[in-house]
Amino acid sequence: FLPIFAAQIGPPGLELQSTNGVIKIRVSPPEANQRKKMWIDDLSFKYNLVFWENSSHAQLQSKNVFPVDTIEDLAPDSTYCFKVQANLPMEAKQGLFSPISCVKTTQKGTQPTSSSANGDFIEAGTQAVKKLNDDYSDKWHSVPSCEDITSTCCNFSSIITTTGFYYLRVQAREGHNRSCLSRELKVDPLKTNGIGPPGVRLDLSDTLLHILISPPGGAENEVMRDHYDLSYRILYWKNSSDKEFSQEVKQKEVKQTIATVPEVSPSSLYCVKVQAFSELYNKSSAYSQQECIHTPAGSPLPLIIFGIFMGALLVVLLVATPLVFVLYQAYSKIKYVFFPSCQPPLNMEGFGAQPFSSPCLSAAEEPVENCCVIESIITEEGNQIDFTDYKHSTHSSRDSGNYSNDNNSSGTKGSKESLEKEIM
Repeated sequence: FLPIFAAQIGPPGLELQSTNGVIKIRVSPPEANQRKKMWIDDLSFKYNLVFWENSSHAQLQSKNVFPVDTIEDLAPDSTYCFKVQANLPMEAKQGLFSPISCVKTTQKGTQPTSSSANGDFIEAGTQAVKKLNDDYSDKWHSVPSCEDITSTCCNFSSIITTTGFYYLRVQAREGHNRSCLSRELKVDPLKTNGIGPPGVRLDLSDTLLHILISPPGGAENEVMRDHYDLSYRILYWKNSSDKEFSQEVKQKEVKQTIATVPEVSPSSLYCVKVQAFSELYNKSSAYSQQECIHTPAGSPLPLIIFGIFMGALLVVLLVATPLVFVLYQAYSKIKYVFFPSCQPPLNMEGFGAQPFSSPCLSAAEEPVENCCVIESIITEEGNQIDFTDYKHSTHSSRDSGNYSNDNNSSGTKGSKESLEKEIM
């Protein structure tokens, strides 16, 4: 046994108040006066009010109401009876009706007319979001810009935000005389407000037409504008006096505030107008003012391509020529140092069983002396000196400096010295 499923929803409480031709009701949830409750969350209840005029030809009327609500458009000076039940739609449960309560309506208050020629003054008030179980009848606030006005129109956007909804009512007065307050008008800003036209600005770059869109309302309405999730419908066309060459109107839809039209023709007049719309709220603005821009005269495409090619070729030549020269010089130096072209003679390779580490960088040649050795024979017959032989030899400075002849004796060596003296 689960009590919450088997239990029956009891009748709610009902209070009625007749004022200014309307009936104010206050509904209290079932079990409101009980310490222990079966349904703790009172906000989950939905209330169904049934009412009728207490007469022989009465017709039942039904209305879903808030815990604090008003019933309007009732006949004055008439008695109406009411009963209410609490339901839980999610659980498909319907509660019992409350006991029947009856109340008599009063005369309707005088409502402000559309003309202010009689000198009436209009006082407007607004109420914040109504909480389900609260009575805000004593918490109305006057709209600063709508106090003591003589016109029948008033702008109260200064108090509007995007959260919740508002209630408005108006009172007319003349001197010390005042009318009853009008019936409440419920205002949901996102549903009631209209969307103004966006702003448009055009710009050109090459063959592209850029469309810059300013969202409706300007910067001050940015928060509310974001709740609409706006999109933009763009109409653009080529404006020409010659109808045969004029293009049809084209349409483009975007989410962002920047759009691009590609491949526009040179020396042409293009016109654009934009509309803002919200699919979420099924709202759309009027189209913006028509904006036009004249595209500049274009150059022949082949000439442009040729000019770009020649310019690129010139840049390549100016950059590549010095670079090739520098690389060639560097290559020559590296090859000369690390890969020389000169080679040592074949008979020098491997000299002294040690290979040359650098065959082209030979040591400087050492100085040498030229020496002559003269051999002579002195005979006793006539003391004739006979120069029998002449030898020429070359010795390096690395020799000991002594010259000898293996076939001569020491005496001969002395004769040589005396002979050299005579010659000198």
